[in-house]
Amino acid sequence: MRGIEAALKVLTSGDKNGSFASEALRKLADREHMKAPDITLASSLIYIVMRRKELWEKIAGRFIRAQEKLPEQVYMSMIMGTGGLIELRRFSEGVLINGIVEHLRRNKSLIKYAGMVNAVLRKVSENSEEILNHIKSSSLTEERAMYAGIPVWSLPAWLKTWSKAELHELFDMMNQPTYASLRVSSGHTDEMMNILNDSDIHAYPSDISCALRLNQSILPANVPGFSEGKCTVQSESSIIAASFVKKFYSGHGMILDMCSGRGVKAGQVLQENESSRIECWEISENRSKSAARELERLNVIERSILKTGDALTLEPDEVPSFVMLDAPCSGSGTWNRKPESKWRLNWRKLDALVDSQKKLLERAVSLCESGGHVLYITCSLLKQENENVIADVILNHSECIEVSNLIDVKGNAFRRGKPYGLYIMPCNSWLDGFYCSLIMKK
Repeated sequence: MRGIEAALKVLTSGDKNGSFASEALRKLADREHMKAPDITLASSLIYIVMRRKELWEKIAGRFIRAQEKLPEQVYMSMIMGTGGLIELRRFSEGVLINGIVEHLRRNKSLIKYAGMVNAVLRKVSENSEEILNHIKSSSLTEERAMYAGIPVWSLPAWLKTWSKAELHELFDMMNQPTYASLRVSSGHTDEMMNILNDSDIHAYPSDISCALRLNQSILPANVPGFSEGKCTVQSESSIIAASFVKKFYSGHGMILDMCSGRGVKAGQVLQENESSRIECWEISENRSKSAARELERLNVIERSILKTGDALTLEPDEVPSFVMLDAPCSGSGTWNRKPESKWRLNWRKLDALVDSQKKLLERAVSLCESGGHVLYITCSLLKQENENVIADVILNHSECIEVSNLIDVKGNAFRRGKPYGLYIMPCNSWLDGFYCSLIMKK
């Protein structure tokens, strides 16, 4: 199966079985024995569509004259072709258009649309640069949001968090390419730099002492030294967020990771605090198993307890002195890196997330010992998931105060919340948008 056909198949059917696009493509590639170049093309086209779907719809829509509702395969062919023509600068325009048109011609029920799709994509090719330049320089927040890949439905939430000028600056940040960074285990930084460069994976020093930057995205299994526990693929924002445990953990008592996911932050915490112990909770059995493998890979599993279940009902083995709550969220700060999740959201789901965040933070505060700390983390840049959650919980707990000196705020990477917490801004290719707030329980 060729790349164009595979991308269309995933884009038009991936959500129907609940799979994320990456998972659906992997299964399809295995089943159809796809070649590496076709997998790369399919993956690139899927990412391009997911990242700026509304923008491609707006551009292609200028040239679609059909009155009838188009079949999903036909409509997505035009959206994917539009994004591919604009983003795949090293791919021949003629080859891409012809590949899409030929795919439609091979389908008896779609062949009648092949000419229309060809005409639309030719028009896009001729006019996209002018249209794109207009949208890029537009003073309309809605058009700037489309260019940044921000769903229009979510704009009211962004405008409640940031001023228009701040929002336009943030959208510019979110237009940068995203690259991988590595958290390097203690004592292996120079060694990893040499290993990577010898493997033709160019690595650069980071502003964070334990991190290295790559000029590409990469699968963890493809990184030399990963299987030996020498490094972890982790965004710099995630590294910074988890590092606050080391800065404020007293050194005694159990650390509780309430929503541990695949255990990346837990692994960092255990490596950076060599005498610490951690209890990890995760509602997903698959992610919990992944966390166990991650902690084994880093050789810190013996200092951990892993439990699968709901963080609102599980009980810790002992009262924690530090609670890390990496709360389920919209992921709005990572939409540039992981674009698919935003199209699965709407206002109803976002409100449900906020309700869950408040309940989880209330539970974290109730579980933490007096004198201990609760670190609240999201990869969201929306106030209702961040400052508003902190404000509600602090209002209900007179024994809680926010610790304001998380980090010395300098440059573009950090912004104070209004008034609570700290934002990590996606101002370069290795940083995602994160939010952190530290609560001390008196």
